[in-house]
Amino acid sequence: MPHHTTPHTGTLARGRGDLQEAFWTLVDRDVRTLLADLIRQALELACATAAGADWHERAPGRRAWRNGHYTRQLLTSYGVVPVRVPRLRRGGLDCTLIFDRYQRRQRDVDRLLRHTYLVGVSTRATAELAEQFFGGLLSHQAISRLLRWLDGELWHYRHRPLRPQYPVVQLDGLHLGVAGGDQMAVLVVGLRENGAKEVLGFSLAAGEQCRELLWDLRQRGLAGVELFTSDGSGAIESALAEVYPEVPRQVCATHRLRGLWDRVGDRPHRLRLVREAGRLFRCTSGGTARAAALAWEKKWWPAAPEAVSWFMAGLSESLMFYELPECWWRKARTTNLVERLIRTLRLRLRPMGTFQNVPAAERALFGQLLRWHLIPEITQTT
Repeated sequence: MPHHTTPHTGTLARGRGDLQEAFWTLVDRDVRTLLADLIRQALELACATAAGADWHERAPGRRAWRNGHYTRQLLTSYGVVPVRVPRLRRGGLDCTLIFDRYQRRQRDVDRLLRHTYLVGVSTRATAELAEQFFGGLLSHQAISRLLRWLDGELWHYRHRPLRPQYPVVQLDGLHLGVAGGDQMAVLVVGLRENGAKEVLGFSLAAGEQCRELLWDLRQRGLAGVELFTSDGSGAIESALAEVYPEVPRQVCATHRLRGLWDRVGDRPHRLRLVREAGRLFRCTSGGTARAAALAWEKKWWPAAPEAVSWFMAGLSESLMFYELPECWWRKARTTNLVERLIRTLRLRLRPMGTFQNVPAAERALFGQLLRWHLIPEITQTT
């Protein structure tokens, strides 16, 4: 028999809920009162130590005299706590036992707010959560200032030396909404022999402009690269040709097949044509792939001459991965690893909305890379 809640039972449940809410409201109030009293006692003890005497005590070793109090609102993990801070006439009181100068929030609160932002919550929503959790009103500008600790980390990240340990490097980009015009963030991802992937650097520009970024990476030690993989973007290809002319460049095989799919059009044989083209990237060697490509061209030319001609004209750029050891083929032939990373970043950054400026967008992107441990270890330099 299904259980039906009677009106009387529902009233009792609501009554219990009201009692529980009242109980925990009292607990919160008493905890804040206790915390305020403990802080007061600690500050009074520090004041007595600094003055060299207690209240109204005549001591020959007195060093200072009390000068009243001022009140500070301290945002803690228990809520907003009013703090009475003693004054001294000669020299300020050292309150670093409890809080730093001008500090208005407990460090645990700052850590929680930073983590909230890094999981993909906008600055406005983070400020609203702070009010809900701690009862303290914070503006989204205050949250933005709080997150500027990332600026120092980002500076060290962009100035750290690089070691030549990335045989394959991939480039791709994602759009970020920035006030005044969207920006393209180009990511440079290095693949290590142990299978790890690391974002070596990123830059924001109106298009996929990464020439300065690549020059910077090269000057900081990005050498020994055996293959660059990209989606074939003209801006990226041009930058690679200028900065790393000696390194072969691989155009993503997946993008090549997508272009073929679009050019074949809505024809009944499109699926078979593209599927057979995809086998060219899973051959046992580069020579076998090129021989198979000629046979594929001969078979499908009558059915889709324009699409087949386009595919064959740039095919060699998508077969460069065969020049590497076979253990690298699967990772080097496409930019799928980077695209999966970009999907994750897009998912986390979209709720943040449009960023106020480029530094705010860079801060958010870098924060996500830190959170997902996708950057090399930062060694701070002077």
